[in-house]
Amino acid sequence: MTVIEEILGLDKINKNSEVDYIFNFSKFDQVHLQSPSLIKIKETTNRQKHFILLTKTLEKNKYVDQIELTENGFINVTLHLSKVLKYLQKSKEEILETIKDRKPKKYIFDYGGPNIGKSMHVGHLRPLNIGRALYNIYKISGNNCTSDIHLGDWGIPISQILTYCYENNIEIKNLSDKDLQEIYPKASKLTTENIEFKNKVAQNLSKLNEKSQNLYNDWKIVSNITINSIEKLLLKLNHKFDLFYGESTVVDLIPQMIESLKNNNYVAFDDGALISKEKVDPPVLILKSDSTYLYMTTDLATVLDREQKISPDEYFYIVDSRQSAHFKQLFSSIKYFNFSKSNFKHIGFGTINDAEGKPFKTRQGDVYPLEDLWQDIYKILIRKNNKNNAHILTNSVLVFSDLLIDRSSNYKFDVEKFTNTEGKTAIYIQYTRVRIKSILKNLNQIEYLDNFDKLNLTDAEKDLILSILKFSDTFKRSKKHNEPHHLAEYLYELCQRFNSFYKKSRILDEANMELQNRRLNILIVCLEIIEIIFDILGIETVEEM
Repeated sequence: MTVIEEILGLDKINKNSEVDYIFNFSKFDQVHLQSPSLIKIKETTNRQKHFILLTKTLEKNKYVDQIELTENGFINVTLHLSKVLKYLQKSKEEILETIKDRKPKKYIFDYGGPNIGKSMHVGHLRPLNIGRALYNIYKISGNNCTSDIHLGDWGIPISQILTYCYENNIEIKNLSDKDLQEIYPKASKLTTENIEFKNKVAQNLSKLNEKSQNLYNDWKIVSNITINSIEKLLLKLNHKFDLFYGESTVVDLIPQMIESLKNNNYVAFDDGALISKEKVDPPVLILKSDSTYLYMTTDLATVLDREQKISPDEYFYIVDSRQSAHFKQLFSSIKYFNFSKSNFKHIGFGTINDAEGKPFKTRQGDVYPLEDLWQDIYKILIRKNNKNNAHILTNSVLVFSDLLIDRSSNYKFDVEKFTNTEGKTAIYIQYTRVRIKSILKNLNQIEYLDNFDKLNLTDAEKDLILSILKFSDTFKRSKKHNEPHHLAEYLYELCQRFNSFYKKSRILDEANMELQNRRLNILIVCLEIIEIIFDILGIETVEEM
């Protein structure tokens, strides 16, 4: 529930009528209510009767000063601003209570998806950041949330790597992560060019699916090499997951799943391949003609596994928008096969390009490793910061720069621009937080005021307070649309408002103690909201700059 909803008691009003609101930030103390049922009534007497019923609760509200019905059926509510501002003097915990869901649910967030044998590249940045932000948004709302990295650790790519090693007498136990990154593209290319090698890959994949001991042991070695590398990088980036499962987690469920689909007449063979009988175009392929698994196969089995172990109310897949066709088929198949009654959403996103707007690649034309991008940023920030701060700020740049962008858009990752101290940058918001902390630290004897005097508020104070009031509405919008960029934009706006307030207002050297305390009270709630958003977006904090 947002601050304005709670102040007006809209939960009580909405028991009988559907009422929405628009907070008039320009007038500072006005809220416009609109009710479809009220607007539909054209006859004046009946409209007035309905208006009285709707506003019965509002008349007893201590925060409400005046209530007015307009000619077009809207309700204008004028607030007692001094009381509203007193209401905002909440602790961090009390602020968080205003954004809790009334009926918590169980959610699973599937994101990250690195593959065995490949380094994590720039393309993994968006699912990591967007996935974590959404996970935090729902978790901080009081919901039961589970994150799963869902590794690509099974199937043809693994068989290609193993087959290449066998054919070239490469000792698998001696492989490094760097070796695997060199082997995979060679093995992938050879599969397309050499039919004999391709057949051996298929044969080995079939054996791997059957858990052939030698192949399975070699798979575990290769898998552990990559997973250790992934975990090391995620630790550096400060990303954590509740589950570190992969496609391999569910391969034992697939034979039974296939048999069940056959027995229930959901699937049929077509030229040796197993396809769904659901009437969709193109038809959904469950197994290839050589009985090898596809992403669809393991994704369906993963749903069964999650239903058994977690039973979520809703699934979120944070994956590149270019995979939308796959998820459309997957969600349709889940319902057709009656695998789950839950809701399923694909949270798509655009791509990251270089400063010239071209796909982010190395000079050799390969995908750009995420580790290399991290180092590019770190090299700039270490010039003016100690190692610990440079590390944290590097992560902040990777997170904030990414989350500022509407997830549906492509964007340019400009390292020089994003490491600037001015503008919409992580450095700017970190500096703002450090400045507020420093002020409050220097003046730790703060009296909490009983009220604010609306008439004596300066324009800079009003602007900052108005920005503070927007928090719960902005949070609600981010959650409703699964778009973290609203919160990132708001964080920048709030920091801007504070810095403007700081330039125009005396604080540390203010002789009027009542005025100084009022301003410190405003800063306390401002800092609380900044830190809440840092937590939600996954931004670590520095204590000095």
